[in-house]
Amino acid sequence: MSADGEYFSGDYAIETENLGRNFGNFEAVRSVNLKVPRGTVFGLLGINGAGKSTIIKMLVGHLKPTYGQARVLGRTLDEDLVEIRRRVAYVSENRYLYEWMTVAESIRFTKAFHANWDDEKAASLLKRFCLPPGKRVRQLSRGNRARLCLLLALSFNPELIILDEPTSGLDPIVRRDFIENIVAEISQEGKTVLFSSHIVEEVERVADNVGIINDGNLLLSSPVDELKASYKRIRYATNGTRPDVSGVAGVLAIENGRHEQILTVQDWGEGMICALNGRGVVNPEILPMSLEEIFVDTVRGERERRASQ
Repeated sequence: MSADGEYFSGDYAIETENLGRNFGNFEAVRSVNLKVPRGTVFGLLGINGAGKSTIIKMLVGHLKPTYGQARVLGRTLDEDLVEIRRRVAYVSENRYLYEWMTVAESIRFTKAFHANWDDEKAASLLKRFCLPPGKRVRQLSRGNRARLCLLLALSFNPELIILDEPTSGLDPIVRRDFIENIVAEISQEGKTVLFSSHIVEEVERVADNVGIINDGNLLLSSPVDELKASYKRIRYATNGTRPDVSGVAGVLAIENGRHEQILTVQDWGEGMICALNGRGVVNPEILPMSLEEIFVDTVRGERERRASQ
């Protein structure tokens, strides 16, 4: 960060500058610059092993960055970790709970660590999630374990909720309920949510903003609506000759058919139209792209770019 602190702003719940983490000679996360606006749902999307959990573990203080800077709720990780943890709820994929405790005992145990614990909210969530107070954790289904972890995380009224693969191992019905109802409710309270997932449909359904990460690199970060407006598929007939569009900035992928060519482009607009027209593209058909298509083409394009270097 610059000496005058210009990089960081109060508009964001999470900000990182060139954040990186190495494990020996392996670079798990490379120079990530991430900004999560306050009061939004941010989906960190990537395949398993992409670096999502490593980023999250640095943000909650479970891993120390090898290099770079980060602020969470305006506080620096190295100076204000205790304050950050007081204001941030973190639910990991592993969902660690004491197996021998009952649901009620788990609630009382967790309450003891939080001065701002909200008994009324805990009771409301217990009822909503249909959790049996007297049942031991080891007797709970995967879905009820996830619900109990969420109850424990939300009942001290955190400003920021960080969820690392929160629906991992859950059946589709429970997963849909979690994503559609729980995350939406959190965001409606004005809280900020950062959740990681490898399931594109989850992110597309509820996220205001999305970051795509692959091999430790944050490939893009954008509001979902802006991302979909910017990425397009362009299809046109080749009539025996294929225009050379390989050098046009913003062309991410080229698919050659027998009588047509299909491009994946970013930054769609007048500049792209003029550039393609200049290469002989005539009467193109403009097709929208889903977040899944954008994700696949972005990751594939990055891998091909790195392989050609």
